[in-house]
Amino acid sequence: MLAVGAVATLGACSQGAAPADPKLWTLFDVQALYAAGAPATRALAPNDGLPGGIPLGQLLDVTDGSTLVPRHAWADGYQTSYVTTEVWSSFDRVWMQPAYVPVTGWQGGTPQKLLDGGAWHPIFSVGPRSGFYSPFWQIVYADVPADTPPGALTSARQILDGGYRLTPSEGRTMPLVPAGVTGAGNPGTGWLDGAAISFLDFGTATFTWDAANVVQEIPLYVFTVVGDDGQPHVLSEMPKVLGTAPPGLPAGSPPNVGGDGLTPRYSAYWRLYTVVVPSFATIFAPPNSDLATDLRNIGAPASDKYSADIAGQDPAALAQFIGRVSVTPVDPSTGLPPCFAALASLPSCHWIEVQADLEANLDVSTNQATSITVTCPVIEANASPVAPL
Repeated sequence: MLAVGAVATLGACSQGAAPADPKLWTLFDVQALYAAGAPATRALAPNDGLPGGIPLGQLLDVTDGSTLVPRHAWADGYQTSYVTTEVWSSFDRVWMQPAYVPVTGWQGGTPQKLLDGGAWHPIFSVGPRSGFYSPFWQIVYADVPADTPPGALTSARQILDGGYRLTPSEGRTMPLVPAGVTGAGNPGTGWLDGAAISFLDFGTATFTWDAANVVQEIPLYVFTVVGDDGQPHVLSEMPKVLGTAPPGLPAGSPPNVGGDGLTPRYSAYWRLYTVVVPSFATIFAPPNSDLATDLRNIGAPASDKYSADIAGQDPAALAQFIGRVSVTPVDPSTGLPPCFAALASLPSCHWIEVQADLEANLDVSTNQATSITVTCPVIEANASPVAPL
């Protein structure tokens, strides 16, 4: 989802003011909370519309504090996995910011980056402690003298004061991260205000922006289940649904890049929406699953009338179906859809796994936009890695 436009301003300071009482959490904050003794269940943004907030353990693995944690979702009928690197609360908008890349020339329209040890080192204009920070960067090439030594330019101020010709280019999702964070993206190091800083590169075509450099948000739908306390609950075993367009608009297919025509580029910037599972829908939760236990614990319906074929299956064979929501009509004698009767018939269920299907088959009046937006680059789609390009 690449959109190349003119940079409204190449410095970050002239962007609009951040909204009142905003909060941003980066992986630096997650590591600091772990270091202070916070458990993996400690929630970010717990009072911003998502029941229970976002547990720290959904960003970084608590055992080492440095490994990104994949989460599962559905998009366009495909299984996908994503990771989370930033969480915003009460930000109405997030801006793309400039990242400067010194180049020593151009060959056939291709910039010749100033390399150090064979690697490029972008110069970031805004750090993770700023309310203007975002991991969404417009690469701005700066034409520097051919004899510029690597490491001579290490701050945005040097670039702007140097009077170099600047050429705005593609947008890239590149979160700034603590050194040693792994698990997704291409690792690299760049510069921020004269100091080295690590980043993860998730590539191009993962967001669009407008003339004011505001990044477009796409909905990420989170199913909620009403318990016997009358309150909605988010159950971690239930996969989410990734949208491909703003709510209510025709959903388009994500662009493909890389020349093979097979590598989808989903959004990396999402607003979380809650969606209540209606009474006529059925959650696949066999009696011996953790999800069935969780449903019973909150007092939500969890059928024990699954067939012997389902109950006797290896849990690994059912893993891709656990937590999915079906709107196939139920058999009154079991309270389950007929397609739940056997492993072979599960693919024939009418599962809610596409944004348009969700909007057409569920009560959209229950869909609630939260105050939470997130950076969640998709790292796998349809069982294939989404390689940063």
